[in-house]
Amino acid sequence: MALIMTGIGDKGDLKNERVGFRVVSDCDLKNFIVFRTTFNDAGFYNKSNAAYWFAPEIVKMGDRVVICTTSGQDSFQANEDGSKTYFRYWGLDTPIFIDQKNGVVLANVTNWSTSTAL
Repeated sequence: MALIMTGIGDKGDLKNERVGFRVVSDCDLKNFIVFRTTFNDAGFYNKSNAAYWFAPEIVKMGDRVVICTTSGQDSFQANEDGSKTYFRYWGLDTPIFIDQKNGVVLANVTNWSTSTAL
């Protein structure tokens, strides 16, 4: 996978809670979705409480991506090594990591179909 999770910061603190990712090969973020879920002894529940689907954005190997669970304005910063760090905001009203069983799943989706209510 071209994007991997690297860590979780400030668990349970909505204002500062975040999930970090590292780009391990050039890719388009639109191919990734992060699902909020709950884990159990067998793995994770396939029922998502919320999902964050990245908007189209080409990122390069070595870049970093941070999803803050609160609301905010998407942005990026240039790093001294020439890479970029992208900040994205989920817009949740409650933190994700308030219990040891709460977590996220990163999924790579390269194909999808859509439908409207006809």
